[in-house]
Amino acid sequence: MLDISNAKFAFLDIETTGLSPWFGDRICQIAVVVTEGKRIKSTVDLLINPERDLSPAAVHVNGLNDVQLRRAPKFEEIIAQLEAVFKDAIVVCHNAKFDIQFLDSEYRRFGRQAEFPNLIDTMLIAQQFYQLPSYSLEHLAESFQVTTKFQGSHAQADALDAKNIFFAMMDSLKQFNKPLEDYIGIYNSPAWPEEGAYLPIELSEAINSGRRLFIKYVDKNGETSERWISQVKVLGLSDYLYLQAYCHTREAERTFRLDRILDVAVEIEK
Repeated sequence: MLDISNAKFAFLDIETTGLSPWFGDRICQIAVVVTEGKRIKSTVDLLINPERDLSPAAVHVNGLNDVQLRRAPKFEEIIAQLEAVFKDAIVVCHNAKFDIQFLDSEYRRFGRQAEFPNLIDTMLIAQQFYQLPSYSLEHLAESFQVTTKFQGSHAQADALDAKNIFFAMMDSLKQFNKPLEDYIGIYNSPAWPEEGAYLPIELSEAINSGRRLFIKYVDKNGETSERWISQVKVLGLSDYLYLQAYCHTREAERTFRLDRILDVAVEIEK
């Protein structure tokens, strides 16, 4: 039986050029916080040359730029380092399907598969045991009062938040007397996701809220606009993922490329 007090954990967060590896998006940063129990033993924070440009939404979220990434090593140059970090570790991340699909895509480029025999998704644990208005990493950190005041990269801050959230949840769930193994899943390489695209949790929650959304959008010409939309659904078209919606500004149905949506807010119920 695994002992949470001394097990090796690897808390993982990645940043990507966009929202879908199925349309060629790639990893541009990987952060891992390695612990023995709660004790941090080492950290990894790697910029990666994705060999393609960042989308407008990615730049808005992670603050990276194409110039600095072009100077970074390519993914194949850091595989060995990653595998050493993950060796014998329980890998923990938030909204694991989104992150792991990108790792799998990178491995597949070299004829390999990403395999994690011990994987924990903090989002799934939170959804199973807690009734919360949102299961985003930021909201969970606030709910468990473990927000990291970290001045480093966005990826490493999220990896630290995932660590703090995980141990806070484990402490609060001791009442159920469940072994650590009960929270662990096995990851196998996916084909095209049967239930639809895996998206960041904030965007997924907004899309599935059933309410009007207020979005900030940048078009292909670099022009930014703000508008209310409703009746939204995700479409996979020939070139990318789109949000099909009724636009209240134009009073007509429109499609919005997902990686060009800079911000989305859900209308508050009155």
